[in-house]
Amino acid sequence: MRASCLYAVAFLAYASSALPVDYFYGDQQQQQPIEEGEENAVNFEQDKEDIGLFKPSKEIGQVSGLAIDKDGHVVAFHRSARVWDEKSFNSDETFNKDLGVINNNTIAIINREDRKTLEEFGAGLFYMPHGLTIDNNGDYWVTDVGSHQVHKIDSKTKKIVMTLGEKLVPGEDEKHFCKPTDVAVAKNGHIFVADGYCNSRVLKFDAKGNLMAQINAAIEDNQSPEFLVPHSLALIEDMNIICVADRENQRVQCFSAGLSEGDRTLPTGIPITSATDIGRVFAIREREHYLIGVTGKSDDVEAQMFSIDMQTGKTETFAKGLVRNTHALAIDADGVMFVSQLEPSRILEVSLL
Repeated sequence: MRASCLYAVAFLAYASSALPVDYFYGDQQQQQPIEEGEENAVNFEQDKEDIGLFKPSKEIGQVSGLAIDKDGHVVAFHRSARVWDEKSFNSDETFNKDLGVINNNTIAIINREDRKTLEEFGAGLFYMPHGLTIDNNGDYWVTDVGSHQVHKIDSKTKKIVMTLGEKLVPGEDEKHFCKPTDVAVAKNGHIFVADGYCNSRVLKFDAKGNLMAQINAAIEDNQSPEFLVPHSLALIEDMNIICVADRENQRVQCFSAGLSEGDRTLPTGIPITSATDIGRVFAIREREHYLIGVTGKSDDVEAQMFSIDMQTGKTETFAKGLVRNTHALAIDADGVMFVSQLEPSRILEVSLL
C-alpha cells in the first residue's frame, strides 16, 4: 500500500499497510462456493476483533446498503428476492424492464439490541438497490443502479420527496447518472453522488439538486487518471473532505468538499491525499476522524477491514480473512461496525477488542 499527500494540508497524513483485493462484476461475484465454517464462521473471537452474526427477526434479501439512524437502529437497504446477474442489464446499461420494480419491501429498520425488525417500507419503489446514507435530519438517501437515480426519502412519511436522475435512463450529463453507487449529504444540504459503475466521476449538487461541481480522479504517478467504479463515499465535514473508494483502481482518494466558507476556502475537488494499492475497497465510512473500510479477496491477499486515523495517519488492519464478499458498512456511535455480505447473504457485527 502506498500513500501520498497530493495537496499540502498540515493536519492530515495517510499511513499505509498491505490490504487485500477481490473481484466482482457489478455486484455479481465471480466466486468459488462458500462453505459455512473456517473464514466464514460467525460468533468467533480473535486477538483483535469479535465478529458475530446480526440476524434480523424477519428475513431480508441481499443487503447492498447499511446505515445507523438517529435512534441507533440498523437500517438495511436490500434487494428482497432480486439478484444482480448477467440478465439484469442490457448492453447499453439500461435495466431489463422485464424484471420490473421490486414489489416487496426493500428497507428494514432493525433494533440493534434484540434484532427485531421494527419497520419495513420501500415496496414498489426500486429496481436494483445499492447505496444508503442517512442525513443530519434523519432522512434516508438511496441510490438505485437499476433506475439510475438517487432518491431522498422522508423519515416520517417514508415517501420519496426528491429525486436526481431520469428514471431508467442512463447518461453522462448533469441530469443523468449511470448506475450510481453511493451518496453522501452534508449538513448544509450539499449532495455528493458517486457515479458509478459506468461513469467515472463524483457529482456535487446543492440542496435543490442543482449541479455545483464534478470531482474527477486525482492525477498521480503510475496511477489511473480516471476513477474506475467509485463505489463508496465518506464525508468528513469538519475536515472539509470527501473520500472516494475507487474500487477497481484499488485506492482511496480524498478531496476538498468545498463546504467551508471564508477567504481560505478550498474549492470542491482539490486533491488532498490518497492511499493506493490497497485492494478493491467496497465500502468506506468515517467515525470520529477514523476512516473505516472493507475490502475483498484475491489470490494473493486476504479480505480484511482497515482503519485510518485521519489526524495521525496511523493505520490498523483487522478481521483479516474473516469477512468475505462484503458490500456495505455502517458504524454505530460506540464504534461497533456492521458489515453486509452478498454471499452468503447476511450482516456481520464487528467489535474491536
